Amino acid sequence: MKKKLLYLIVFFSIISCQEDIKFNNPAFEGRKDNVFWRAVDVKATLVNGSLTIDAYTQNEKLTLITNSINPGTYILGTTNQANFASYISSTSTINPPTYQTIVASGPINKVLISSAGTAYTNGLAIATTGGSGSGLKVNIVVTASGSVIEVSIASFGMSYTSGDIITVLGGNGDAKLIVQNVENSNGEIVITDFDAVKNTVSGTYKFNAINVNNDPLVVPNLNFQHGIFYRIPLK
Repeated sequence: MKKKLLYLIVFFSIISCQEDIKFNNPAFEGRKDNVFWRAVDVKATLVNGSLTIDAYTQNEKLTLITNSINPGTYILGTTNQANFASYISSTSTINPPTYQTIVASGPINKVLISSAGTAYTNGLAIATTGGSGSGLKVNIVVTASGSVIEVSIASFGMSYTSGDIITVLGGNGDAKLIVQNVENSNGEIVITDFDAVKNTVSGTYKFNAINVNNDPLVVPNLNFQHGIFYRIPLK
């Protein structure tokens, strides 16, 4: 019985090693709307410091763009459209569905503090004003002097746009937030390694993108999660 158990452990260890071996070669994959997706061909180029990775299946093209090849996190759906993701499917010859992480309107995904303000107190579900939307409420943590140092979203609101400037009510009314991106257009590309000797790039990605065709026959948003690109050669 013990020998059988030992054989099973060795067998599954070998299988696990075989699975790891797959990632020793260039790969580009992820989960598209919760379904496993893998590219059959990948091309990466570097032009004027900007990295573009194009990943293809028979009928699809996914593109990731960052404004640098340096390791780091590149946020999508912001006013900085130099960092960008897009997806197009050619299964339809008429108006093929195209999704992009453009500057968009919707419920807020993330805000950043642009001005800490004065005379605020810690609070939950604090109302805000300003920007192109309405309904945003935030939880805030402040310093002893009343400056806002942490913000989390209590209510995401609606119809905001990345780049909007929001004022947190209370205090002296001078704490300002900036909308980084919205729920239907956001994400990140993380470059984990650039091998200058082998001329390859590796990293991860995830994003929500909007149907820019405004086609009512296809879903309005596309989601990629758990994306990996590994040792993609630059050409």
